[in-house]
Amino acid sequence: MKRILTYGLLILLIQACGIYSFSGVNIQPDVKTFTVLPFDNTASLVIPGFADEFRLALTDKIQQMTNLDYADDGDLVYAGTITEYNISPAAGTADQQAALNRLTVRVKIDFTNKKHPDDNMSKTYSYYYDFPADKLIDDVKAEAHEVIMEQITRDIFNDTLAKW
Repeated sequence: MKRILTYGLLILLIQACGIYSFSGVNIQPDVKTFTVLPFDNTASLVIPGFADEFRLALTDKIQQMTNLDYADDGDLVYAGTITEYNISPAAGTADQQAALNRLTVRVKIDFTNKKHPDDNMSKTYSYYYDFPADKLIDDVKAEAHEVIMEQITRDIFNDTLAKW
């Protein structure tokens, strides 16, 4: 009797987990594929290749965190626009000089779930990277892009697939 009760509780626990996985992903069983469309870039400062770099980072994040297959016409569609790529002073010194500069990136995402339209959303994400004012953006661009893209792609992933 004790064994039957234990197995019964185990089955209930597994069923209660539903479509969640150990990575926290909440993907309906009928969703199998995704697409990340080429990103537009409407920022006032356009860095060549950044939109493609961001698209690849989002694609990689989804592939690393899910078992979804990439397809040209996926069940999930991500369309994006780089709306801001801006460098501005972030902190000053006593003599009113910039001590830190800040690179801010803002990305608008339109997410479409063809199988479950109630999940569709449009949202803007933003993150920044501070760097010493005596450095040029070219000196820190690789690290800055990596930090910014990691945070924004994580936020996009959480909002569209992890539902956190």
